[in-house]
Amino acid sequence: MGYIKERQAKKLIEEAEKAKKEGESLSSVFSRVAADTGRAKGSVRNMYYRSLKRAVKDDGYAERVGGKDVKVGKIIEFDKAEARLIVKKILTGVSYGKSVRSVVSEMSDDPKTALRYMNKYRNMLKRDRKEVESVAEEVKRATGKRCDPYAKRRSDVAIERLKAEINSLYDRICERTKRENNELKSVIKRLSEENAALKARVTEK
Repeated sequence: MGYIKERQAKKLIEEAEKAKKEGESLSSVFSRVAADTGRAKGSVRNMYYRSLKRAVKDDGYAERVGGKDVKVGKIIEFDKAEARLIVKKILTGVSYGKSVRSVVSEMSDDPKTALRYMNKYRNMLKRDRKEVESVAEEVKRATGKRCDPYAKRRSDVAIERLKAEINSLYDRICERTKRENNELKSVIKRLSEENAALKARVTEK
């Protein structure tokens, strides 16, 4: 069983290294491997990062799953203070009218770092709302400007309103069509009855 897992890890790492060279995202690699193996994408992702972390500590394992170069993939996790600082810098920039993407770009020296910052920010928004809201209040006290990362943008509100109007229009059209169909059925029934009566009179003659 251990050999099978190492073989899977080796294959996954090879796919990931190939993707990096070709400019493909790791996310797409995880999706592809998940589809090929029948595993969940999250499970594949976790296996990849667990393998890299183990390779950093275990030379023998590193050799078996990808050689010494696999150690270059060492994962550096953000601690809580660093994650909070990332959110604070982004929200501070946003409070002054900048986009999240532009703030992240200013914070980063290269695209890879920018991606890590963006992913951490999105992860914090999704999984640690209490912490993010605490940072937002801190930013408000420091800048005098309120920045609510959970507030819907005007464009989002407009889209939701448009969807509601479309749904309402669709319901009205369906109701009118239903009413017209019922009226048409009533007319057809009446004509059928009149036609039957006419045929009966003709037959009597």
